[in-house]
Amino acid sequence: MLRKLPAPSLLLASLLLATACATAPARQPVPIGTGQPRDEPVTGVPRDLGDVPGEEIEITDIEDLDDMRRGRGDRGLTPPFMQGREIKRAAVLLPFSHPNANVRAEAESMLAGIELALFEYADKDFLIIPKDTAGKTSVAEARLDEAFEDKVDVVLGPLFGANVKTVREKARKEDVPVIGFSNDRSAAGGGAYLASITPDEEVRRVMEYVASRGVDTFVFLGPRSEYGRQIEAAMRYEAPRLGAVLAASAFYGEDSGAGAEARQIANVLKNELSGRLDRVAVMIPERGVKLLSVAPLLPYNGVDMRQVKLIGTSYWDDSSIWREPTLRGGYYASTDPNNKTAFTQTYRRIYGRAPTDLAALAYDAAALTVRLAADDSLTYGGVTDPDGFFGVNGLFRFRIDGTSERGLAVMQIQPGGAELVEGGVQSFPTTPVGPS
Repeated sequence: MLRKLPAPSLLLASLLLATACATAPARQPVPIGTGQPRDEPVTGVPRDLGDVPGEEIEITDIEDLDDMRRGRGDRGLTPPFMQGREIKRAAVLLPFSHPNANVRAEAESMLAGIELALFEYADKDFLIIPKDTAGKTSVAEARLDEAFEDKVDVVLGPLFGANVKTVREKARKEDVPVIGFSNDRSAAGGGAYLASITPDEEVRRVMEYVASRGVDTFVFLGPRSEYGRQIEAAMRYEAPRLGAVLAASAFYGEDSGAGAEARQIANVLKNELSGRLDRVAVMIPERGVKLLSVAPLLPYNGVDMRQVKLIGTSYWDDSSIWREPTLRGGYYASTDPNNKTAFTQTYRRIYGRAPTDLAALAYDAAALTVRLAADDSLTYGGVTDPDGFFGVNGLFRFRIDGTSERGLAVMQIQPGGAELVEGGVQSFPTTPVGPS
């Protein structure tokens, strides 16, 4: 049976753009979303979404899917109120029943972000079909088979790299693009495009920024983890591209102290700093309490922090660490907070809580999907438009290898908090930057 559900819904029908957007000027990114619902009435938005205007529609529970599938013939999954329309369908594969409560909450927040994109951009002929992967590869594969039966045109998700790898192979055979949310580079390619912001992109951006201000020597101090190794490998790739060197790397155990490794790096820094004021940068890719324990070890071991630049990743985008004196003046790459203002305000008003970072990424992925569907270009070629797209996370484009290039901003930690020191680029160069 059909019944009304509070947002985020388990299945949402909404409208495609009534008219396609005008063609963007050459070399300019395609705008895909702002996070702000349209001012004019939008048919297809349920009234339980705060004060967003529009007519109430029926939203189907997942229990109704089998009833829809029966009798649909070869047309694909079609709710009764969408009969007779030319429908574009997007499967949303996320771990709604994952055993970890935080992962479940993230999945629901991402679905909410996807719905907000539809409220802004969609019209009558777009259908999203959420499917629970539980975070398991075998379940993700089974849900994908169901999605093919439903005649989906694109897959949004999964969240985990192993699941994306499983899904992409089968989706490729069906010529269905996959826009996944893992930050595991190895999950990209073969028809899968990663909407996530990878650590490689953050490293590239912050290293470019400090290199443009005289830094020609980099040092790594970080955890002996997959994430730490990925950051260090990215630094090794970027340093020679920038005409710089990676002078030293030290890895400490994830569950142990960093005393010995910090002393090693401190000795390297004291040698490198002789007559080289502000030309050395130290990357510490940590977060929270661990960052607060590692960073002060450098001055403790005799490093004059006025002579080095500390750099980090989006892990530093955390107000709980900004008062640490050692981090003052440090730089990290992030999405431009100004771009997400409208999205964050709308999300909070409608759902009563702040969005997660992945909710904003899911919003952009859905907005892109609807935008391409409106132009009937929901294909591999459409996804990899070299001009890129501009959403609430700023500028991005997908490389042929499935990874994404981002126009990230640079933030600096100051006594009053993190401040924007350089926004992201507004258009891309002809040749993508970074590995491809």
